[in-house]
Amino acid sequence: MVKIPTLPAQTHLRFHNDEPLPNPTESHPITPDMASPIRLHCLALLVLLFTGLRCAAADRASREAEADAFFSGPILRWKLRLSDAAMDSLRNDPREYVPAELTVGGRTYPGVGVHLKGSAGSKRSVDDRPALTLNFDRFNDDQRVFGMEKLHLNNSVQDGSYLNENLASRAYRAAGIPATRATHAVLEFNGREMGFYVVKEAYDDNYLKRHFPEDKGRHGNLYDGGFIRDILQKLERDGGKGPRDQSDLQALRDATSSPLAVRPDLFSRCLDVDRFRTFMSIQMTLDDWDGYIRNRNNYRIYFRPDGRATFLPSGMDQLLRHPDAPVRDAYMGRVANALMAMPAERVRLRDRMRSLSSNVLSESWLRGQMEEIQARLDAAVALTKFTPQSAFPERHSHTHRLHARLEVVKRELAQWPDPLPPWPVGKRHSLSDARWNVYVQTGKADCLTTNEASGLRVFHLTVQEPASRATLRSSLTLPAGRYRLSGRARTRGVDPLKDDLGIGAGLRLTGVTGTQHLEGDAPWSTLTHDFEQGEDGPVEFIVELRANRGEAWFDIGTLAVEAR
Repeated sequence: MVKIPTLPAQTHLRFHNDEPLPNPTESHPITPDMASPIRLHCLALLVLLFTGLRCAAADRASREAEADAFFSGPILRWKLRLSDAAMDSLRNDPREYVPAELTVGGRTYPGVGVHLKGSAGSKRSVDDRPALTLNFDRFNDDQRVFGMEKLHLNNSVQDGSYLNENLASRAYRAAGIPATRATHAVLEFNGREMGFYVVKEAYDDNYLKRHFPEDKGRHGNLYDGGFIRDILQKLERDGGKGPRDQSDLQALRDATSSPLAVRPDLFSRCLDVDRFRTFMSIQMTLDDWDGYIRNRNNYRIYFRPDGRATFLPSGMDQLLRHPDAPVRDAYMGRVANALMAMPAERVRLRDRMRSLSSNVLSESWLRGQMEEIQARLDAAVALTKFTPQSAFPERHSHTHRLHARLEVVKRELAQWPDPLPPWPVGKRHSLSDARWNVYVQTGKADCLTTNEASGLRVFHLTVQEPASRATLRSSLTLPAGRYRLSGRARTRGVDPLKDDLGIGAGLRLTGVTGTQHLEGDAPWSTLTHDFEQGEDGPVEFIVELRANRGEAWFDIGTLAVEAR
């Protein structure tokens, strides 16, 4: 980069009349003979500044071209050398950078920062087969390798095909989501032959400049989702110039818990919904069970200057493990669940998956990409001691799993129905005439339907021995939405049993902890249980008494479910 020259502190600028520059603390009017040299000096500074900006832009373009050539070029042999002290440091503190020497592509780079990476299944010690992060200018200012400041070397211990990261990266980018690029390397680490590694570019400020140039230096925050963390937790900020108080994330959190009536509008302000729809489609189609949608893992979030979030994939080595995994449910990510609670979004997701299945996620396109990646790997096998069969043990089965998965997706998309009409807010459905089945889960209890002298028709539950759980259950098919289950109850002499699902007398859903209860001697009271139905389908309601002794009465005529 061209630097604008500065003058020493004691230098006196002189004009054509050899008079020193006036003291700024004194009053000196600028005369016509002074104005011309000042204009010339300012013009010179502007020329230097403009030249510097043009040179910087040309330098960035050159580096980007070098990076492009690296990711599309042949697989290279990498040699990393670390001192004994550096190795000891990584044994004691694997995440702390140490200096190393890197030789690749006929050049040697000193002062390359190295630390270990990986978590859960991919984490390995420095004396094993570690995954590595390489920061090229950590100890050597302005050093770049293939035009980049940082790269990751993944050990691919959870992907014996060595295809997943590269294949998924290509799919995301072809579908309009700027995932980081990937290639491969043959690594020699302190003289040890390590075999093939997956090379990935980093998510950092340089990534933002490269993939979001239209933001022009106004980049918002780039967050790392961490290990199985969702947006309700504080996320690590990896780059950008957005608010430091995570107010951008808070807006996204608020949208996920908002009423359905206003949720679409709130999401349109804080999330690139269209890109997220594509993000979901790719993860569900490729069975990326360890990504954000199904495991709240391996993701980044970038907030654009307008405040809208773009979800980005990371750690894409866990594809196609379960070809028959569900396509329409099993969403664990909070944002995915909140979106899929809106019936219109479920239809849009289905339609996006259908659209992508005919191009980017078609079997012919994916197979073509796999074959190209495999050909590049086979060409580099000569750099190792392996054969293709021993280097890529899961390659053959991977092709079969891809075919099986796409067949499952095709079948489920064909069977994916239009959603049920949503209930308007306030619509109430009485459960008084529903079919209720009696279950005594533990202990001994009576569950009777009786008519009281007051005319009330009630469920009467009586515990006859300690640690008894007596329930009545009824099911109803509901469209996706937010609801409240409610009913009146009273108790007498209830010594409550407390566990993970409830306490004493209460209402709840199957598998869900109750939120209100009665115990002891309680008069007639209204109990409620609010819940959200993420997709159309049956819901099982429970009326129960969990106690060591006592009895409870539930007014059947007041049992109802209402849209919220």
